[in-house]
Amino acid sequence: MHRLKYFLTVESKTELRGFQRGKLPEGERGMTLNRGELIYKWSLYSLAAALCLLVQGLFLRRITIWGVIPFLYPFLGVIPASFENSTSGVVFSLCMGTVCDWLLPGSFPCLYTLLFPLAGSVASFLSRRVLPAGLLCSLLVSSLVFALHGLFRCVLLLAAGHPAWEAGLWTAVREFVVTIPLVIPVSFLFQCVRERVRELEF
Repeated sequence: MHRLKYFLTVESKTELRGFQRGKLPEGERGMTLNRGELIYKWSLYSLAAALCLLVQGLFLRRITIWGVIPFLYPFLGVIPASFENSTSGVVFSLCMGTVCDWLLPGSFPCLYTLLFPLAGSVASFLSRRVLPAGLLCSLLVSSLVFALHGLFRCVLLLAAGHPAWEAGLWTAVREFVVTIPLVIPVSFLFQCVRERVRELEF
């Protein structure tokens, strides 16, 4: 009996030390952040996204390569989501989609608001089950969102009675080729944010 009590006491202390050091299951680590830390975390993600939007608006929109401009917006729907769990990643993607629709009012209302949560949920799933979050995962999910973006635009053009597939898909391919090298700095930026957030979780 005394040995059993001693064993339970040792086990409880070990679990307590593990909890204090942040040794929680992967899916529960984000739950240890308090309100102030959560505000700080999402402020960092928002600032990183704002920097990308600023670069797009001030610099990239003035550059034309192969008849298109480099287009960072689709990255913002998937790369942050790949570093987070499914719920928070999809919510952030939804917010970014709303911002992008507001910044790019056009003939397709709510395009990014609809597209980004879908792509973000897939990105979060892939980073958990297929490929760990990082540059290769960012490359994979960015390719996915550009494919979905091109498909969405073609469907919307077709629904509006415009010729879609040839012109729309060719534009999507050119945008992807011109923009995909920029996945490296964007992925690095959000990876730095994620590493800073991880310090709060442990």
